[in-house]
Amino acid sequence: MAKSNWTKASVGLATFGFINMVLFVTLSLPVGQIFDMVDEQANISGVSSDVNPFISMLRTVFGLMFVLSMLGLVIWFLLGAHEEEYEEY
Repeated sequence: MAKSNWTKASVGLATFGFINMVLFVTLSLPVGQIFDMVDEQANISGVSSDVNPFISMLRTVFGLMFVLSMLGLVIWFLLGAHEEEYEEY
């Protein structure tokens, strides 16, 4: 019974990890372009010193969102793989 749980959890981890990676690769270019356009307009307007900390923070949050999502997937994998390990029927 435990082998089945490991198999299900492994397939789920691989699937959701792949989806997470594809979303990051797909969304990183448009988000980067948007941040670059905002930074460029801030330079033109003369408010780049006020905008740059927010852009930097948003870049960090965007990257951390995917890193923490992968960490959550690994925790989900470990918990799901041992779900019925100590139960007796």
